[in-house]
Amino acid sequence: KRRNLGQAEDAALNFGGQQQELWCEGGEVAFILRMIDESKQFGRQVKWFTTLVSRGDNLPPLYRALTEAGAVKVVKKEMAQGQKQSRFIAWTFMDNSKRRK
Repeated sequence: KRRNLGQAEDAALNFGGQQQELWCEGGEVAFILRMIDESKQFGRQVKWFTTLVSRGDNLPPLYRALTEAGAVKVVKKEMAQGQKQSRFIAWTFMDNSKRRK
């Protein structure tokens, strides 16, 4: 990741991808806000949308955006592996009866 971003390499990191795939202007919140906005147009076709959220501090603006977007249900699941804490959020624009169909 560091090499592809033009930074000094660190042998301990193991990331792949092109430079434009490794970062987003505005960081994680901007990336997920864009994802939430784009998900609205597919809300009748996709049962659940999900995304990893690496920083818990990023959740409040995401919850606000999901409410404003009209998400019917939002779920957060915490995950941990060793010292690393992360979580993912899932949202849907379908009510229970539509999700069952």
